[in-house]
Amino acid sequence: MRREQATIRPMALPRTGFAERHRATREAVLTSQRGRLITAMVESVRAKGYSATTLSDVVGRARVSRSTFYEHFANKEECFVEAVHTGIDIVATRIAEELAQLPTDADARAKIRSIVHTYCEMIVTEPDFAYVVLVESFKVDQAAVAYRDLAVDRFAELYRVFYRQERAADATLPELADDLIALIPEAIGERTRRTLVSDGPAKVPELAPLFVDFASTVLGLSC
Repeated sequence: MRREQATIRPMALPRTGFAERHRATREAVLTSQRGRLITAMVESVRAKGYSATTLSDVVGRARVSRSTFYEHFANKEECFVEAVHTGIDIVATRIAEELAQLPTDADARAKIRSIVHTYCEMIVTEPDFAYVVLVESFKVDQAAVAYRDLAVDRFAELYRVFYRQERAADATLPELADDLIALIPEAIGERTRRTLVSDGPAKVPELAPLFVDFASTVLGLSC
């Protein structure tokens, strides 16, 4: 069965608000039949859990036939994995778009704040995807977990790039081990998961200042 990679390319958007940029990104991905099936999957998994979600739940929510489902996905598991891919890609695209709104001479501190605040706001604006990626994926499929881990690695690379930028301007900053910098997105992701489960998505943005302080402290940068 044909399997398309769920990817999103950053778009050139006008300097309007966060909500408008998010809406444009979301609509670019989720308005097709395939997108509706992915949306139906994440909604059902958030409501019932992956194990209890049936194919009937997904096609019913998406308002398509089973034959239409099988035009896009081989089975429920493949649809779930693509839902994880899509959720991660939406967040990555939104982070790239918000970074693009910063002045060209923005320092690492400003970029860290942008990444963290965008990430936290995305948990609130896309709670179903957040639950699927941060909670349910670990219970379901190794391919989904592997893609999530790859995303964490890519975020770690952003922090490395920002730190190299600061070291180029400040020779007093020491060289840091890659594994130490990698702990930043890993720790932020785990605390987000715990908060999402215990307190709900609305509480996550309250953690943004803590996350910024944590990342800045690890990198030896003052906020």
